[in-house]
Amino acid sequence: MPMKTFIFVDRIDPALQPLTADTCSALLPVAGKAVIEYTIEDLARAGIRQAVIVASAHASRVEEHLGKGERWGMSLDYFPGRGKEHPARLLQRYASNIDEPVLLIRGDVLRSSCADFIKTAATAGETFSEARIDGKAVGICLCQPDAAALQTLDWPYSDNPGAATADHAVELADARWSALDTLSAYHRSNLDVVAGLYPGLKLAGWDRGDGLTVGRGSNISTQCLAGEHTFVGNRSRVRASARLDGTSVISDNCFIDNQASIADSVILPGTYVGENIEIRNAIVNGNQVIRVDSGANYRVADRFLLTQMQRQDSSLAAQLVNRTAGSLLLLLSLPLWPVAASGALLKAPKAPLQRLRLHSNKYVSDEDQEPVRAEFNTAEWMVSAPVLRRLPLLLAVISGHINLVGARPRPVTDGPPGSDPWEHMAGDAQVGLLGPVQLDLPDEAPSEEGLFNEIYYARYRSLLSDLGYLLKGARAMFSGRAWAAPRQVGNH
Repeated sequence: MPMKTFIFVDRIDPALQPLTADTCSALLPVAGKAVIEYTIEDLARAGIRQAVIVASAHASRVEEHLGKGERWGMSLDYFPGRGKEHPARLLQRYASNIDEPVLLIRGDVLRSSCADFIKTAATAGETFSEARIDGKAVGICLCQPDAAALQTLDWPYSDNPGAATADHAVELADARWSALDTLSAYHRSNLDVVAGLYPGLKLAGWDRGDGLTVGRGSNISTQCLAGEHTFVGNRSRVRASARLDGTSVISDNCFIDNQASIADSVILPGTYVGENIEIRNAIVNGNQVIRVDSGANYRVADRFLLTQMQRQDSSLAAQLVNRTAGSLLLLLSLPLWPVAASGALLKAPKAPLQRLRLHSNKYVSDEDQEPVRAEFNTAEWMVSAPVLRRLPLLLAVISGHINLVGARPRPVTDGPPGSDPWEHMAGDAQVGLLGPVQLDLPDEAPSEEGLFNEIYYARYRSLLSDLGYLLKGARAMFSGRAWAAPRQVGNH
């Protein structure tokens, strides 16, 4: 049965502050997915292939997150809302002549799968059908565009989405829902989804058994599992000596360090939890801790305890920019290659190129299916001038193994990073041809100073800082350091 589907995603609930400081409720992560993603997956299972997203204040952020719907096999369009506009007026503004049933859904409500309701309501032929769980409306209804019940429907922006709005309802058995209207409800919903208490909702990860679900590119040892249910999102790391008790939700891009203890808590994306930190019954967002039992909300000033880690940009767009810029620099550097080759042949005629094996920005799986840095082969010309010596690394930029700007590429022979968590943060930074150590430190600087420079870069990296290093690199081409032999002092 054809129908027009509208999803309302604009609620900004002050009760969810500070989590909704710069986003809407529908985009809050629940066990690795934004709340609205569960709704869209539900629609796809019900056979719906087109939907209209109604948003206003955070429309651009919503569209950036969801795209056009390709990953669900759907087509998503976007229509601007006008604050707390009544759905009947919105439909008139969208199209005054809608002649097919209308499916209205709140995308900021977490609920068990309602795919069966959609199929049942579509074939029932009623003028108005509303899904309910335990007698409460759960923000989804199917009606005729001219149905009188639509005139009383105010839940898209209501503070009480569970209020019943019509007499005709379809009760969903063995189902569960949450309006996500308090921090406590948000916290509990995360734990319940991981525990499998929302029928029909699928976690975003690989079920490794024993209650553990792990996302792509994450590293966790079963030694740290002490609870019944654990979810670890994409690209996160949990040290083997950490302890995860009760039900734990570790979101994307998190680092849980040695001896940290987490129980019945939600760790939001990009959070570093330091050594020996104990977190119980809380939501943690960077250095912010929200205790859901007492309502206490406080920030931890010590970045070695809790902090928000800088998310590394590995998008296709960023890769394309790096490779294009690398290709341009390679063309500009072509006159230098014969100079480098001639100098290397004079200095080391039997081996003008020194072969190197470095760690890449790319990741592969080891024998235990854990993500590790890929390795790649490159070389350096056997000449004194750093500019000439490092010319072959431009080929690594073009191939995508390193960026133009980043931390030093680590030789494979150096072994893994040390045990200090900040060494791991530096080790997780994107590596590049130019960077804080390559440009800011003298050749005789000790290795410890280089490490701290890379730690700072990994934590505060931004587009502006990378542009600054590119400008430094351009100026360095005309410096004596770029063309003189480095001094062999210290362990650098």
